[in-house]
Amino acid sequence: MAHRHFYMGIENLNLNAAQRAILIAELRALGPPREGDDAETQPCRLNHWRTRLDGQAAIFEALFDEDALAVERFKRRLGAIFGVDPATIDHSTATAHFAGGDTPVVTFSRGGTDYLRFALFGGVGATWQESRLETLGYLAANAEEWGE
Repeated sequence: MAHRHFYMGIENLNLNAAQRAILIAELRALGPPREGDDAETQPCRLNHWRTRLDGQAAIFEALFDEDALAVERFKRRLGAIFGVDPATIDHSTATAHFAGGDTPVVTFSRGGTDYLRFALFGGVGATWQESRLETLGYLAANAEEWGE
């Protein structure tokens, strides 16, 4: 497992309210444990999030298992969450640049309908600071939607 402290974002494109609630609960559970022998002692590394004003997007920060968020593994997670065959989930990838870095943006679709957009701020292997700066650039570019 490649644990790394970074920011990631999701945006609902066509999930219904129940599906969105399930996905958000699953994403909020990612990251290191808060209690027990393996509990994370640094609060900034515990999963925490900010929700966009309309409730249709969120940004998460934590010490995540980056491997678990690779596209194919994320498809398997989505398939398990929503009870669909992961092989029926398609994706397209683009790269955004918010503060001089590269942010991969993956759109997940099924049956020709886009359902979810996922952003890994700063990209694979970015430092926490690089990921943070990309997130701040994204927020600045979308200030009105996020209440900045």
